[in-house]
This record gives sequence, structure tokens and C-alpha cells, in this order.
Amino acid sequence: MEYSRVIRIETVRTCPIIVGANLIDDLGECFDFSGYSSIVLITDARVNKLYGQSVTAALQTTGKRISALTLPVGERTKSLRVAERGYRFLLEHNTDRQGLICTLGGGVVGDLGGYLAATYLRGVDYIQLPTTFLAQIDSSIGGKVGVNFGGKKNMVGSFYQPRAIIADVSFLKSLTPAEMRNGLAEAIKYGLAMDTALLQMMERQANEFTTAELVDIVRRCSALKAGIVEADETERSGQRAILNFGHTIGHAVEAVTGLQVRSHGEAVAIGMMAAARISEQAGMLDSNSRQRIEKVLRKYGLPISCREASPDDLLSAIHFDKKTTAGQTAWVLLRGIGNGVVNQHVTDNMVKDVLKEICR
Repeated sequence: MEYSRVIRIETVRTCPIIVGANLIDDLGECFDFSGYSSIVLITDARVNKLYGQSVTAALQTTGKRISALTLPVGERTKSLRVAERGYRFLLEHNTDRQGLICTLGGGVVGDLGGYLAATYLRGVDYIQLPTTFLAQIDSSIGGKVGVNFGGKKNMVGSFYQPRAIIADVSFLKSLTPAEMRNGLAEAIKYGLAMDTALLQMMERQANEFTTAELVDIVRRCSALKAGIVEADETERSGQRAILNFGHTIGHAVEAVTGLQVRSHGEAVAIGMMAAARISEQAGMLDSNSRQRIEKVLRKYGLPISCREASPDDLLSAIHFDKKTTAGQTAWVLLRGIGNGVVNQHVTDNMVKDVLKEICR
């Protein structure tokens, strides 16, 4: 176990986030498995080939009964149909309320596995072992679990905190450059909306990261999100909305183009660039800061435009977004670098002007 850091999310269910390298070698030191009757490992076919055997071996040292459910790779796995398959698996393997679900994978596996944990027998414990950069700094943290429905992302779900998140940066060695860019977009988001020092570090950083640097980025991003989640676990006060910087237009890009065209990180990058332009139009952000944002996105190979979509289609998708209430979209804009604010006074005309810029 190297470079280990622990962050705690203090909500109704306390959740430690353990960040480090080679954590799987000492899984029993990261989490206390003693009170559980069995462990169900949920992963996908790709991650299973890479890490299924080593993680299963680590879990077997607990002396618990281990069973493993391997799911198809991809966003389509986040469905009620696949969730039903998960319920059947849990029943067939006699998983009781003292059973523990262990998710091993990216956001899709974490969201579906967490949803199963939240709903099976009215709730069983689960832990997250996120294997992607994006999952380690964002999707595994905060207790949002769920599935897609009706062609829309995350329409069915709950807030249900894991008992622990074990973020082993050693998993990141197997990611493609495109998969790393997914996470880098979210890391840049934290810097732009919440932490100027983090953004400065990303600006200085070479495109290749050492293990210690990865641990530091994951730790800093995790701590930022943990602080927001503690203050607004179920999105009632509005503080958690800051985490949606870049996501309003980003989700619209995903909805209109499909994930086959733009990954989540790419869509968020486009959304952040658009939000920066809206902030500039609103007089909240100067042009030098907007150019700085464009520069850091380009540095990491992230897109700033979306020629695959039309402005009208994107605007329609924005109006349907879950973050829209009573016809008002809660935009997260920038009042300078590192200072994200929620602003509902953004007109459709302002948005259309920016959408025309990013779609050409």
C-alpha cells in the first residue's frame, strides 16, 4: 500500500474514501469485512479480464463466501432490465441483509451496483472500487445511484452512500488516453468551479502523471466533492449544484449526439467552454479567463466545440434536463476562475448565441 490518504464523507452513512496505490494488495486493511455474511463482486467483462482474478483473490482472504456477477460493457448496462438480472443473481446466491456488494469498475458498474444495493431487501451495504479516473474523482463519490430509463440518463435512482470508496490509482494504468481525458475533464471542472490552485497545478502539469501526482489529484478532487456532499447530500440546499458546472450543456450534448459520438468527459468539456462563454456574456468572467479555460482544455486534448449537433436540438435537450425546475434552468457559471455560482437568470437568447458558436 503506497501513498495512502483517507477522506471522510460525514453524512447519514459515514463513508471513508481511501486513495492510494496498490491498495488491492491490502484490501483487508482498507475496509473491515468482518460483519458480513457474504460478498458479491459486481464488475463488467472488460474489467473482469484485467482485475477480476486479483480482486477476487484479495476478497477470498476475508474468509467470506464470494460470488461474482459480470455485466456487459457499456452505458446500456444501466437499465432496469440488467438490474432485474442483478436481483435474480443476488437471490440465487442467497444474499441476505448481511451481504456486501462490492462494485469493481467505472461509473456504469458503480451506478448499477449501488442501485442494486439501495433497493435489494430495502438496502444492503456496498463498497466501491472505481477503476476509471472519472469514477475515482467523481461518479463513485456522493451516493448517487441509478439507471437510465426512457432514453434519459439516471431517471430512476436514489441517494445511497457506500460504506467505503477505495480509489486505487494503480487501476488507471490500463486506461486508454481517451478514458484518461474523461477524468481530466472533471478534474479541470473542480479547478474552474472550486479550486484555483488545482487548476494551476493542471496548467503546469505535463500530460504524463507520476503515481504520486495521480494520488494527489484524486485526493484533492475527492476532498472537494466530499465537502459539497456533506453540506448538501440530497441536493436540497442548492450547494451541490456547483458540481454541475459544464454539465447542463454537457448532458445536452450527450443526449443529442449519443455517447458513441462524444464521451462524458468530452461533453462536459464542451459544456464548460459554453458556460464560460455565457459567464463572459453576463459580465461575470473576463475574456482573458475565458481564453485561459480554452487553453487548458486544449492542453489535454479536450474539445471546445460540437459540430455534430444543432443549437435548436441542444436547447430542447437543456429544457428537459433534470436540473431544470418549473421551467428555470439552474446554470452554474463562473464569477472568476475558482468561483462557481448558480445563476437562473440566463436567457434563451444568451444560450442560443453561445450554442451557435460552439456548433459551427
